[in-house]
Amino acid sequence: MWKFVFVFLCFPCTLFAFWPFSWDLAEEKRFLGPLISYQQKDGATDLTLRPFLFSYESGNNGTYHFLYPLGKSTREKTYFVPFYLSRKSEEAEDASFLFFFYGTSKRGDYYGLFPFYGRLYDRFGKDAMGFFLWPLYSFSESEGATKTNFLWPLFSVYTGKEEGFKAWPLYGTRKREGVKHTQFFLWPVFLREEKDLDTREPVNSFYAFPFYLQATSKTKASYHVLFPLFSHSEDEEKKKWGFLFSLYSLTKGEERKGYSFFPFTSYDQHAKDTKRSFFWPLYSKSEWYVQDDRYLQKSVFLINRFIEAEGKIYYNVWPFFEYRKENEKETFFFPSILPFRIETFDRIVRPLITLVERREEDGISTVNMFYGLYTREERGENWRTRFAFLFEMKKESGERGFELFSGLFGIDKDRIKIFFIPFKRH
Repeated sequence: MWKFVFVFLCFPCTLFAFWPFSWDLAEEKRFLGPLISYQQKDGATDLTLRPFLFSYESGNNGTYHFLYPLGKSTREKTYFVPFYLSRKSEEAEDASFLFFFYGTSKRGDYYGLFPFYGRLYDRFGKDAMGFFLWPLYSFSESEGATKTNFLWPLFSVYTGKEEGFKAWPLYGTRKREGVKHTQFFLWPVFLREEKDLDTREPVNSFYAFPFYLQATSKTKASYHVLFPLFSHSEDEEKKKWGFLFSLYSLTKGEERKGYSFFPFTSYDQHAKDTKRSFFWPLYSKSEWYVQDDRYLQKSVFLINRFIEAEGKIYYNVWPFFEYRKENEKETFFFPSILPFRIETFDRIVRPLITLVERREEDGISTVNMFYGLYTREERGENWRTRFAFLFEMKKESGERGFELFSGLFGIDKDRIKIFFIPFKRH
């Protein structure tokens, strides 16, 4: 349906380019300056309506965006924040509209109206959940254990593979035999915990916040005294001392060393990986390796960044420009008001706020200035330059040509145009 609407509205402009109503750049046709774009490539169709932040992609069984980034629809998932969400898979499906929800799963069907009544299966990492007049009553089931809440978060009871109760913030205890055991008194002041008891590295913790905090295992230990005044941690690789949230710290080890004197300077080295900063957030630098591949990142005031990875370069100076290179693909944008590296954002939003754009991909180099007022394309030795609807110059197969007023008059190696009518040259 959308194809017929598009053709009906834009067909008169597809006969010839007449900026800003109709113009093209490489394999993409655009209409009304940057507001509408249409492209067919490799059997896929893309349509974007930027006044409504809408787009359609025919790949992957069709993807719609509407009022981006609030709405999106695919075969598996549809949402419009904050009103609607639906998901579908081979095993389950669910949907919610504001406070009403329903769904199906391997455990059965469910529905609810928050906060009055509801039941859910296989949601939010739980096997089952339910509530009645929340926060008056609710429960959750996971891995054979059930947690029942009354006036959440004040009172809870644990049954099944876990046992215990909670009267928050006075006292609480929770135990899963052979796995973990936690207790608190006057939360968050006193806390004792034993966890990972079924592993080779069980952890014991004791907190008397903020006076003393301790967590120990066979190979690791950490201590805090008068948190955050002093901290000490150690493991098989390093020992570290820190003061005031580790703003001032010292790290020593065979392969790990560093220091921090925040915000003036910091340094951390782990094998070949290094991190440095000077007058943070003014300048920071990170260099790390994945096997033999080197990665580098530099930032100035956090927003201005230079990133170099395997076959990739990213460089931006906010809000002036942004440059990217990935293998044989290059892009340049001016200005770069919102320096997001998101493909959907680049397609739907960026053309509205970019005055100068340069791309190089698949042997095609394009320049677009002021929403199509000036464009240039290069394909090997062939090129085409256009200034609005006033004139166009091009070179094809070693021959040059030009057109005036969107083809009202023109000449190339094969034809002469007079009042849009082509005459063959002899």
